[in-house]
Amino acid sequence: MFGLVAAGRLLDTNAQQVDVNKFVFPLPDPESIKHIAVMMLGTVPLDPDFGAAVYLCWNNPDPLWLYLGFISNEKPSAMYKIDFKAAVGDGGANPFGAAFMQASSGVQAQVGLSIEPLATLRELVPATSKGPHIADMAFFTQKMLESFYNFAASFALTPYQASSGPASETYFPTSTLQRWHERFLQRLQQDPGFWKK
Repeated sequence: MFGLVAAGRLLDTNAQQVDVNKFVFPLPDPESIKHIAVMMLGTVPLDPDFGAAVYLCWNNPDPLWLYLGFISNEKPSAMYKIDFKAAVGDGGANPFGAAFMQASSGVQAQVGLSIEPLATLRELVPATSKGPHIADMAFFTQKMLESFYNFAASFALTPYQASSGPASETYFPTSTLQRWHERFLQRLQQDPGFWKK
């Protein structure tokens, strides 16, 4: 009924049925996979008002299910770019229930297909559309704070220079914060990925 191709690998048509309307494909050595394609084989069509939700599971250390999109009779295949190293954050509940645990013995990743009404599938938001992963946001936050600190520290004044306050404190003008903020936003507009460098 379904097939899966991980880039650089052979077509896999041996989905394990874990429930009446749920199937999983194991993904051995998931770190080497960058793209997957999921497809209907054309042997058994879905009911006209149904599609198959595509989920990616990374179960290291706990199962983390990410909704990728869906396939249907009208759209019988889809390709997804995946990044297991960034697969942290906004995962969902296990849509495959306890059967997942039985089917997943020793496998670090799986692709799951769940046959559901098209009306429901059209309302789901793929994980890739929800914005950056938590790992990216944490990295961004760290780089932003480092940038802030370095910029503000370059304007630091000693108590002698500021002529007030305890001798153990270092001061900087509050306008420094405003200039840093403006500079940071300007750099972000020019190159949204500058903070990754």
